[in-house]
This record gives sequence, structure tokens and C-alpha cells, in this order.
Amino acid sequence: MVFYVFGFFWSIPEFREPQFYLFLFEPRIMFGRVVALVGLIIFLTAFIQMLRMRRKRLLTSGLYSVVRHPQYFGIIVMTLGLTIMSIQWSGMEPKVLLMWLIEVLGYCLLASYEERCLLNKHGKEYRQYKQKVPFIFPISVSRMPEPILTLTVALIIAAVLTLL
Repeated sequence: MVFYVFGFFWSIPEFREPQFYLFLFEPRIMFGRVVALVGLIIFLTAFIQMLRMRRKRLLTSGLYSVVRHPQYFGIIVMTLGLTIMSIQWSGMEPKVLLMWLIEVLGYCLLASYEERCLLNKHGKEYRQYKQKVPFIFPISVSRMPEPILTLTVALIIAAVLTLL
């Protein structure tokens, strides 16, 4: 992922200019950095919480009490920050946003698969946890299937980014 990001930015002509450091302090770049850093912190915190449990039982505390898949949420937020930083100069705004939406779809599919495995492993305990805690984004609408809700939120975020 790191090579992808550096390769992407290096392909943008402005970043090969001697004054590229001036672009690093643009408001959108700064905002994207903050969003990416928040996502990284969420991901690392969830990862550490998971490592501490070492699969002894179902993890339902910490960030796992806010969303069922906080690592995916952290990665999605982190790559949203990278997307915010990249759409300013890329000239490929629709492609960059589409890549981010495809990533969100991929994590929805992966989380759905994990949920089937967790239901088989933990049964009733996971069903109860699933009823109380949202899927990937920390919002809950009981009428809509959770992966569809996650993709809807991602589409709304992408639409807002096109307006900025």
C-alpha cells in the first residue's frame, strides 16, 4: 500500500517540481493527513486489542464495543484520508473515488464472510453481539442490511468529496 501511495504521488507532475513541498501544506492535504492519522490510530488500537485477547473468547470490549469490525473501519478512514489528499492534483477524481468505493465494498464482503465464520464459532453469543453493535461504521439503521448501509455511507462521503 505504501508503494502504491508513493507511486501515485510521484506520477503527479507537481510532485516532481522543486517546490512540491509547498503543496504539502495545502488545506486539503493537511485535512487528509489528519483523517489518515485518525484511521491509522483506530486500526492500530483495534489490532492491539485483538492481539491481547489471543482468540480466547469473543472480543466485545474496547473499540469492538463501538463497531464489530474496527480494523476495517480504521483502514477505510485511513484510505479516505489518502483519497482526500490525492484528489486535489490527480485530475482523476472519479477514478480515485471509485477505487476507494471498491475498497469499501471489498471490506464489506470480507466482513460479511468473517461474520458467517464467527456465527458458526460463537453462535448465540455472536448473534447477541451483532444485534447490539453496528457493522463497520458506528451508525445503525435497523431497516437496512448493514453492508448496504456501509456502502450507502461511503457513496455519500464520495459525493461530498466531489463537491469540495
